[in-house]
Amino acid sequence: MPQPTWRKIIERKKIPEELGIAWTRVLDYVTPGKLMKIEVVIDEKANPPIKGKWKPADFQSECAADGDYSGTEPVGKAQRTDALLSSAPLGALIGRIGGSTADKSIDTPTAPATPSRLVFSVGRHCVFLVPTTPTGALYLCVNDNAPNMVKVSSDLLVDVYEAL
Repeated sequence: MPQPTWRKIIERKKIPEELGIAWTRVLDYVTPGKLMKIEVVIDEKANPPIKGKWKPADFQSECAADGDYSGTEPVGKAQRTDALLSSAPLGALIGRIGGSTADKSIDTPTAPATPSRLVFSVGRHCVFLVPTTPTGALYLCVNDNAPNMVKVSSDLLVDVYEAL
C-alpha cells in the first residue's frame, strides 16, 4: 500500500483552546472510515519558538505531548494513577471521538455494547482510521484525572490531516 497523500484540514489548533477547559473540540464530525493524522507543531524557528510542550497540573516543568514516561511528575506529590486513559502516560495528549465537552469519564467494559465515545492516545504524532462507531466530534485533551484535566497551564498547537 503506498503512502497516503495528506491534506491539512486544521492548522495550529490550540490545545487546550483556553485555560480552564478540558476537552477542545477540533472537528465537529469525523467521517467513519477516513484515515486521519494528528501532529503536534514544533517550530524552533518561529518567533517565539513553538516547542511542542505543555505544562499539566502540578508538573514541575513542561513536557512533550507524549507525557511523563519517567513517572517523575508531579514532583513532590504522589504519582497520579487515575488518569483518564490508563494506557497513556500522565500528561500525554489524548483524543476522543463522540461524547461532549462535558465528559469526564470513558466507556468501560461494563458500559453498553455500543460505546458512545472512543478515547485514544495521540501523543506527538498519531495516525488512525476513524471507526464506524461511535460517531461524532473529535476532541483533544491532556491525559489526567477529571479535576486536573482543566489545570493545564500552557498549550500545544496541533495540525490535523485527512488522507486523500
